[in-house]
Amino acid sequence: MNLKKIDMLLEKVGVDTDDIKKEFADAVKEEVETAKDEVKSKVEEKFSEEGKKKIIKKINDAIDIPWISESMEEKIFTAIFNVFEGVFKKIFKM
Repeated sequence: MNLKKIDMLLEKVGVDTDDIKKEFADAVKEEVETAKDEVKSKVEEKFSEEGKKKIIKKINDAIDIPWISESMEEKIFTAIFNVFEGVFKKIFKM
């Protein structure tokens, strides 16, 4: 069944297809906004001081550079993390 037939059928039963399209578009827009808010919340959580410390510690524990001290590794991973944080904050306008 093509869209013209569907539109004709809906017209016959008194349904305004433009209203349906608008309601559908509004519902999709609302879902997108909800998803964006949820993602933003998760990103903010990960970039909190506590989240940042956890992530850097996990990276530092997982990667060992033998000729660099643990404290220097932490500084390096913190600098890299700060770059990612800046990018995410720009993306999510935080």
